[in-house]
Amino acid sequence: MEQALITLSQYVGDPAVTILLSTHRTHPDNRQDSINLKNLATRAEKDLYARYDKRDVWPVLEKIKEAESTVNHDYNLDTLAIFAAKDFLQVSRLPVETTDRVVIGDRFEIRPLLKAQQQSEHYYIITVARQKIRLLEAFNDKIVKEVKNDDFPYLNSYFTTDPMKLQQDDIIDNLLKEFFNTADKRFKTYYRENPLPVILLGDTRNIAFYQENMDISNIVIATHPGSFDDTSDHEIAGVTFPLIRQYIAQQQTTAMNAIDRAQSAQKLLTDLNDIYTAAEAGQADTLYLEQTYFQPGIIKDGVISVTPDGADVTLSVIDSVLNKNGKVVFLPENTLHTYQGMALVTRF
Repeated sequence: MEQALITLSQYVGDPAVTILLSTHRTHPDNRQDSINLKNLATRAEKDLYARYDKRDVWPVLEKIKEAESTVNHDYNLDTLAIFAAKDFLQVSRLPVETTDRVVIGDRFEIRPLLKAQQQSEHYYIITVARQKIRLLEAFNDKIVKEVKNDDFPYLNSYFTTDPMKLQQDDIIDNLLKEFFNTADKRFKTYYRENPLPVILLGDTRNIAFYQENMDISNIVIATHPGSFDDTSDHEIAGVTFPLIRQYIAQQQTTAMNAIDRAQSAQKLLTDLNDIYTAAEAGQADTLYLEQTYFQPGIIKDGVISVTPDGADVTLSVIDSVLNKNGKVVFLPENTLHTYQGMALVTRF
């Protein structure tokens, strides 16, 4: 998701259309999603023709129609986001709720992706057992898919039926080590393509032994004991989601600690114009803001003027931070009330 955010934040082109649709995860509720998407696409078309020359509108509409025709609503999460321009199209499914809307301008509305990144977690689940290892991919409380191909589920072929060898722990351990090593090498293929944190499920001893044999062990964010060889997706998600919520809470605690350290080191800015100036100058390390933060205003000659009827200037601040390789972190409402909802940790 981080690379998608960077790509979207760097895009500048008029018109750039963002369509945000509240969707449903299950059948038959998701049947209405395609109808609602068509309605939003029609609204976007009407607004585009009202604001732009038809020659600028046609290529954008083609991209929107392409998205409509290719989206499979059976895989919907809570929000469908379509980012379309004459030479650009990106479709994202997000595990956070939104309100249906169309946003048109010279930049994409990226805050839903930013919030999804902070409020949710995309992760792998590896179930570890002596005879079978499974690999699943999940978003929060939803199993997106289980890998079922020649790689996984991976069945143990490193075993012996020799009664004498079965009595020797070192032989059994070596066979198990070989099995876990091979499984880890198979998993690394998927991790290289999409590096996500990992939750390990299984017998405590097996998990510990598996972690010892992982080439990249610092990607494990949680473990849970039990037997999961044939456990359903729903049951597995019921185990991992509380672990993910705990992990996200720990991330939020880490963020608040970072803000406190920055304030002590006099590297914290809280004034909106100071934040924007620092971001534009490439001095922003991490921007922290509350999920509901909204500040109407206008930007002229590099200065933000707060006006009740202006556009939300937050997006411009976020863009400046991301475009200069800074980070943006959303926190729960009232977390930053001491700082009026926004704070910036500077690099120096």
